[in-house]
Amino acid sequence: MTDNTIPPELEFAEDDDMRQRDRRLNRTRLVAWIVIGALILTGGGATVLALIFG
Repeated sequence: MTDNTIPPELEFAEDDDMRQRDRRLNRTRLVAWIVIGALILTGGGATVLALIFG
């Protein structure tokens, strides 16, 4: 018997987990920036409408 107890198909599972974690983090950051931008645009638009229609 060998000392390697990790099956060959699972040997690089950590690398896949890291890639998935990085992709999820990047997607979360992208969604967060989109939400921040939308909040700024809608907040600014509401301010302009309030100034116009007083």
